[in-house]
Amino acid sequence: MGFLQRSCLLLAVAGALPAQAQPGVTPLYFSDALSQAAGSSGSVQGASLDVRAKTLKAEALSNIDGPSLDLTAFRGRLSTDLSVDTSRLAGVVGGIGAALPGLPVPEIPNSLNKSVATDLTSFGLVGLWPLYTGGRLEAVKGLAAGMGQEAQAEQAEAEEKLATLVAQRYFQLLLAQRVAAVRAEVTAGIAEHQRDAVKLEKGGLISRAERLRADVALDGAKSEEAQARSDAQVAQVALDRLLNSSAQVRPLTPLFVNSLPVGTLQSFINTGMRENAAWKKIASKRVQSEQALRLQGKEYSPTVFAVGNYNRNHGSADLVRSNWAVGLVVSVPLVHRIDTSKMIAAAKLDQERVEVTARQAERDIPTLIEKNWRALENARIQFLSTASSVELARENIRLQGIAFKQGQVTSLEVVDARLNLAKIETQRAQNAYNYVMGLAQLLEATGETQRLASLAAQADIHLPLDTTQ
Repeated sequence: MGFLQRSCLLLAVAGALPAQAQPGVTPLYFSDALSQAAGSSGSVQGASLDVRAKTLKAEALSNIDGPSLDLTAFRGRLSTDLSVDTSRLAGVVGGIGAALPGLPVPEIPNSLNKSVATDLTSFGLVGLWPLYTGGRLEAVKGLAAGMGQEAQAEQAEAEEKLATLVAQRYFQLLLAQRVAAVRAEVTAGIAEHQRDAVKLEKGGLISRAERLRADVALDGAKSEEAQARSDAQVAQVALDRLLNSSAQVRPLTPLFVNSLPVGTLQSFINTGMRENAAWKKIASKRVQSEQALRLQGKEYSPTVFAVGNYNRNHGSADLVRSNWAVGLVVSVPLVHRIDTSKMIAAAKLDQERVEVTARQAERDIPTLIEKNWRALENARIQFLSTASSVELARENIRLQGIAFKQGQVTSLEVVDARLNLAKIETQRAQNAYNYVMGLAQLLEATGETQRLASLAAQADIHLPLDTTQ
């Protein structure tokens, strides 16, 4: 059975067994790691709060063009001057006196004036309904909606970047653990070779120099293994801190490779031009610039409001009565302190700037997607091309070991055979890691990082999990 087949069999057996969590260890699949990272990420949480805030603001402005009704109240003392025109009455009385001389007729002045002070209590209702504002209120609502869309795009961008970072640290730990396991296998193999060299030296079959070469090779293998384990520990700390985990995280999703392409270049480009977070942000900026221009172009538009007012008054004087008013208010701006033409020109420049950015993005996004897609395909092909090299390297170790015991090869050749296998297996693991990261970066560019976990589960090639360090 080949190395790859044995690895797949071991992985299948491990997957069939329930995961046993060791004390201080948290087993996590990649999808769970993503959820845990999102829960502790300040950038993602901040973006989520911004979305909620912008959404609430847009909802708050959704009825800005509807009617409003206010309750008013007044309690105080009112002083007013009353004037009654009595000139006609004075003329009539004067005419009577002239027609009937000797008839006592009171003298009536032409007007009666009186100052009245009264305690006043008033309750009122004031209604206002904008009927026409030249589209200004609709533009305000459109701006709020555009800001909400921008916040959602920024949240998606933060989530995409975080997913790529989690993939980098999660699978980097698996790579480091795999390299450490390969180095441990090299150390064990060279240790066995060193023991054989000691026996052969005692039997007089090899020289002391040959045995010393085996000793030096073993010391070098131990040093390389120690360095590999140290690298794995650093990768472990980096992942634990990213996930804000108090326990050591144990990855359960192995390094993987899909033997067939996961999609065509054009399909990823098509998706990216719809779902890319930067492209969505540009779309939201378009909405905002359009509404801003619409708002700036309406300064001299008339405004029409329907108004209604009713006051329920009560005072100590009989002259105080309730009153009401209903009507329309029309306002036509004539002179502004702000240069409206320049404001409109500025809004048009903002809109043009958004379009320039959009045209650049139409070139940059497909370029980025193609770069990542080709890197993904290159890593896949490189991984598949090393499958037979592992079997050949293992067979070479077996033959070199037999030849050494027969005195046909030197210790150096045996060590080189083992180091060659380590090099091939390390490169194979590196190619798998490059494949996974190429896929993660491709999915980030297309706005589909949520697919990474499912593609990992669907992959037909998995590297063994080397979590015992």
